[in-house]
Amino acid sequence: MHRAHLDASSLLCVGLGYVEATSALARMRKGRKITPAQLRDGGAELERLWRWVNVHATTEMLLDSAARVAEEDTLRAHDAVHLAAAASFAQGEPLEFACWDRELRAAAKSRGFALVPESL
Repeated sequence: MHRAHLDASSLLCVGLGYVEATSALARMRKGRKITPAQLRDGGAELERLWRWVNVHATTEMLLDSAARVAEEDTLRAHDAVHLAAAASFAQGEPLEFACWDRELRAAAKSRGFALVPESL
């Protein structure tokens, strides 16, 4: 796991991120990529980390913006929501964008975000 969040001054995410992280852990367990103990520990770590996250509400305005992002950058729906939320959080200020999806990284970079990690 990348640990960039340890150096961050703040953490920002749309609420969908919590669902995605929980789903990823459950799917890893179902695929037997992690043990039940690792699932439990991962869930506990997510709970600890999520307490520090500034959560962007999923509003109609955010979804409208995400629809435009999805169309402009041909992103999957959930990726467009994350990028639209990041743009809303940034409001012209520098913001590092953390993700591991190549298409979403390219779209974020094209919109001026610094990427974390810098390379995959």
